[in-house]
Amino acid sequence: MLTISYKAIEIAAKSQSDTVADRNAGKLFVESLVKDNVTIPDVDALDLYELACSRTDINYPATIGTLRARLVKASPKDQKSCIRCFDACVWNFDWKNAQQIATSLHKNFANERKFLFRYILATHQLSLSDDCPEGSRKIFSALARAQADKAFDSRLVPTENGYDIDPAALTESEASLCLQMRMTHYSLEENLEHFRKPQYSPLTFLNVGQREPYRTVLQYLKHHEAWDDVFRVGKAVIEQAIRIGLSEAETIEKDEDVIKLRGELAKLEAEQSTAATESAKSSVKKKLAEAVDKARPPRSLKDYSYLSLSCEHGLFAAILDAARYEPDSKKALKQVRSMIEKLIKTKTRAGTMRPVFQRTYDIFSLAIFVERGSLVCPTPTGFSQRAIHITNHAFLHCDEPSSFREILKYMKWLTQPEVFSFIAFLRTKGVQCTDTARRLMVTSLSLRLRYVVATRGVSVIEGNRCGFCNAEMEPDGCLPCLKLIVSIALETYRSGIEIAGPDQDKLSGCSQNPLSDIAETGAYCLLRLAGLGRWSRAPFEGTTPLYHVNIQMFLQAVIWLDSTLTKTLPASDTLRLLLVKLYLLMGCASRAKTLWDQFDVKNSLLDSLGMLYIDRLSSIAPGLFLSGSSRDNPVDPFMVHFTRGLKSTTPKKIMDSLEEGTYSGVHEMIRHAQKQAASCTLAMAVVEERRGLRMKAGKVDITPIEDYSLVRKLSIEHDLNDTTNYGLLTSELSESQTITRPIPLHEMVNYGPLPTGTRAHLGLLAEHFLDFVCYVQPKEYKPSRAGLVIQLDWEYASATSGRLEEQMRTLLGIANMNQPPETEEIEPSRQHAAQASLTTSENQYHKVIWRLAHVVKDTIALGILSASTNDSRDQIRLLIKGVLETLEGQTKDFLDVPESPHSKMHAFHGFAAMHAMGMLREALVATKHTVHYLMMATEKAKNLDKVRNAAELAWLTPELKKMWSAAVESENTVKARIKLLRTYLDNVDSWRDGLCNWVFGQYAPIRDKDEKKDEEFKKKICEKVDAIIPKANAELWADKVGESWRELMKGWIAVRFD
Repeated sequence: MLTISYKAIEIAAKSQSDTVADRNAGKLFVESLVKDNVTIPDVDALDLYELACSRTDINYPATIGTLRARLVKASPKDQKSCIRCFDACVWNFDWKNAQQIATSLHKNFANERKFLFRYILATHQLSLSDDCPEGSRKIFSALARAQADKAFDSRLVPTENGYDIDPAALTESEASLCLQMRMTHYSLEENLEHFRKPQYSPLTFLNVGQREPYRTVLQYLKHHEAWDDVFRVGKAVIEQAIRIGLSEAETIEKDEDVIKLRGELAKLEAEQSTAATESAKSSVKKKLAEAVDKARPPRSLKDYSYLSLSCEHGLFAAILDAARYEPDSKKALKQVRSMIEKLIKTKTRAGTMRPVFQRTYDIFSLAIFVERGSLVCPTPTGFSQRAIHITNHAFLHCDEPSSFREILKYMKWLTQPEVFSFIAFLRTKGVQCTDTARRLMVTSLSLRLRYVVATRGVSVIEGNRCGFCNAEMEPDGCLPCLKLIVSIALETYRSGIEIAGPDQDKLSGCSQNPLSDIAETGAYCLLRLAGLGRWSRAPFEGTTPLYHVNIQMFLQAVIWLDSTLTKTLPASDTLRLLLVKLYLLMGCASRAKTLWDQFDVKNSLLDSLGMLYIDRLSSIAPGLFLSGSSRDNPVDPFMVHFTRGLKSTTPKKIMDSLEEGTYSGVHEMIRHAQKQAASCTLAMAVVEERRGLRMKAGKVDITPIEDYSLVRKLSIEHDLNDTTNYGLLTSELSESQTITRPIPLHEMVNYGPLPTGTRAHLGLLAEHFLDFVCYVQPKEYKPSRAGLVIQLDWEYASATSGRLEEQMRTLLGIANMNQPPETEEIEPSRQHAAQASLTTSENQYHKVIWRLAHVVKDTIALGILSASTNDSRDQIRLLIKGVLETLEGQTKDFLDVPESPHSKMHAFHGFAAMHAMGMLREALVATKHTVHYLMMATEKAKNLDKVRNAAELAWLTPELKKMWSAAVESENTVKARIKLLRTYLDNVDSWRDGLCNWVFGQYAPIRDKDEKKDEEFKKKICEKVDAIIPKANAELWADKVGESWRELMKGWIAVRFD
């Protein structure tokens, strides 16, 4: 035992060394233990061996997991050791060995029920795991199902009339786990038949006070659209809640104290209102509430369950959806509304009505009224009761954040005339309102709703005409409506600022700032009128999304939002996030960082919001990655979050759930971990960090991609999904999504296409290639058989470069040069995915990397490992020519800016096109490293066989020099561009005046197809923007923009190209 422990300590200590051999010592030793069928009897020694393997990539189930299963098999009665082994396997998501250990624990400690459910859970997870052999999957599935059914049926107690339920037999979580097993391993038909039986009905759970299993079944029925069952269950819950409420109300109404106090209150309310009577009424109401609570009969678990569920939003949403699918939907909807009205009256009588409950009931009552109204013919004028009711609801709840999306749901049932009438009614009520805050909130809501209609956000479009003004729709939406909305928004914003005062005391009680919402809506319109995103549906054109944009309107939107952020409190998160995206578009990365830091985004939100900030950040602003240590960069929090979450936080939560017996939540935790591991955010964070840190030096002296344990196992077969939550930037949208809709806001303000799995995989492959060509063996490494080692290195290089070339070619949808065209099958979807996922600069960069990998593969395989031929030489020359042409095209594209006689406009578009320059710099670095790698390889080949290789490889040197010269030439162009842009920023006053002139009118849109078009409208907008932005504030904003550009160029000057 001591020998084993000492050996484990030695291996664990050795594995913490930096040398490759020592780091792999633990892995090699553990693999030898498994191979020799050795059993380690000491669980502490196993923990040390696991530590020794922590810095390498191992197959846990086949190594440490196997040793843990052997230990349990050798010592099945050692409960503590067995539990530690089970926990360790679960921690590493090794369900194969966890199931074996759980089986042993359940068998040897049958009296402890926790081991039964760990056994059921482990068997279930193994049947779903990739580690489960296909031939055994059905066996483990049947085993999990049988054990879950047995445990589930233990709650049934036979009686003369059938069955009773023993609530103590299973906890809520245990019952939910058994239900999850059934839902996973049985067919839909079998489950529906099962849940329709009285002893398995979701209502049975409520009868014993168990709400979690009831919700599990109801969600399953709703997910599979078993609407008859949903309607039946929901109706039963509401009716039972009404019966319980009526029983309570009758008991309370018979109480003498309640009768007496209600009489006193009635007398006081009949008297004339004075300070004394109001005080007396308040006192009586308080006593009455206490008396009602005292008189209320005790509630059983069953009563409490039904009453609490009858207040939940989810129940009414489910029963309303089910009613729509009933054969007689009008009758079903009427029935639901009648039940809601009875429930409201019952709760009022019983003294249990609360404002939040009333709000829920009002929402669904109105939804039913509006939907039932759609089943009859509305009036042609649109003056319907539906429109009036929605108007009153919107006016009453305009200050609630959720009201906007609620009204959008109602609007989809309205006809075009009704939509017009509704928005007109709401606008009129807002104008007539005497309360300043409410008037602004109603106006804000009406503008947002009209904006949705103007951008086809509601399904009321007939043909290609606006649902509000009937004008013909343009690609950006209804231009007359957008112009009118921005005009009204500017006027309302100006009057709101004047009325609210500098401190906005009159708006302090608002749940959301209406001025912030008005500014957002106006900015949306300005951005669409400016043409932002107009070219996103076509092939990406130009080096920046601002290439074809009216810069004046774009900057007016930016300065309006920025002024709102500093003037109004509190400004919405949407406004701040929108500004972050707009500043990134115009190259003001430091300003965007300042606003992003104000979010104080917690680690748990990084994977859902982080890409809104860091996407393409390294290519835009490398200076953010150059200051401080390599860990002090914008992406490091992401790496810490994902590593901690997948390696520590999630496993710990699973351990806690197992210990506490809350088994039903484990599956969701595992699903969340799988979602994180397969997110574009994780992969792109790795790529962005490496690109940013590589800006410090041309060579990759940063962590190798193979040391990123979270991504090193990813292959192009893995589906990576964009998990970003765009909700903050899609508040304008309704559920209607059609191909004719203008580009959504979150796509419109993004710097290029949104994250996709294709782009993430291409980025990771490029990083693998750079690691490959930049690797340098340690100087102290001197093998005894150098020639053999070099030969093996070349074979490895040929295989590695070939694999990378093939995978990149697959993702880019490029035909194989070595196959006849008629035999090569290229998926059009691959080509489309690549084009839709990449900017022009990224597309060129990845094609350069693909060609470079192809050059390395062919040079090693056809020029070094074997004698080159004329055909192989011509093929390599053709590939090198492709690299040169792509670099030349990429260089020309990054220099391209819209035509303008103004040098400052050239500079503006230069600052906005930094992404193109960043991707060109990456291509140049990759090219130079590839040339260096091949030069070293040819030198080694010449030294090994000077007679043959010196002559055969002579043709390659001139070709490599061509690539080097092309890279140097492009590099000089980039450096000249950096120097030129830096000189543009020397005159601070000039830029201050220039930006203000662009915003307030002294700007000629050279790129406009018709310079005179909308000239009057643009002039009026300039005047209105001038009225809301004081000159001093505008100059301060211009100074911030100029300073941000100076910081941007300061970072680029520090970038190295060696």
